[in-house]
Amino acid sequence: MQRFVRCHPEVRRTEGSRAGCSDFVFDDPFRMRAARWLSVLLYLSLLTGCGYTQQVHLPNDIKTIAVPTFADEIPPQSRFAYRPGLEIELTNAVIDRFIFDGNLKVVDESEADAILKGAVLAYEQEGLRFDDLESVEEYRLFLVVRFELMDQKTGEALITENYFSGQSDFFTSRTPASVRRVAANDAVTDLARNIVNRIVEAW
Repeated sequence: MQRFVRCHPEVRRTEGSRAGCSDFVFDDPFRMRAARWLSVLLYLSLLTGCGYTQQVHLPNDIKTIAVPTFADEIPPQSRFAYRPGLEIELTNAVIDRFIFDGNLKVVDESEADAILKGAVLAYEQEGLRFDDLESVEEYRLFLVVRFELMDQKTGEALITENYFSGQSDFFTSRTPASVRRVAANDAVTDLARNIVNRIVEAW
C-alpha cells in the first residue's frame, strides 16, 4: 500500500510540520499504476525540456510511409476502463495526421520506404485537482505507446521511442461516460499529432 501526503497550497510548511496536510492512501492498484506511469512521463518530459531528445535526420530517400495497426499490449487486468478498438482508433488518427501533414505519403507496406510499427502500453487516468474532501474535480487521461520507424530497404531503425504519450484533461460531471469518451478522443488526437511531429521533425 502506497501512502502520499497532500498539502493545501496556501499553507506554508516548515520542516517537520504537517499543518494543512492530509494523508491519503493509494490502495487502488489502478491509481498506483497510474501514478507510476505519471512519474515515468514526468521524468521523460523533464529530459525533453532539458534538451536530451535524440536528434535524428531521416534519409533523403524516405518519401513514403506505411502504418500497420498498432498492437494492444495493455494487460487485461490493468485496464481501468475497457475501450475496444483503441489501437485501431490510434492507427487511423496517425494515418489521418500524416495525410494532413503532407510530408510523407501513406502507402501500403509493399510500397513504403519506411514502416511505422507501434504498440499501446497504457490507457490511464489520474486525478489532477481535488476539492477539500479529496474528491477529484479534474482528471488527466493519458495514452502511452512505444513505436519504431524502420527503413524498409536496410531494416535500420530510424527512430525508436519506448515511452511516448498523448493526453487530455477533463472535469468531472454528471455524465462521466460521455465526458471520458470525448477526453479519450482528444488524447488519441494529441498522441497522433505528437507521433507525426516527432517523425516529421527528423525528416
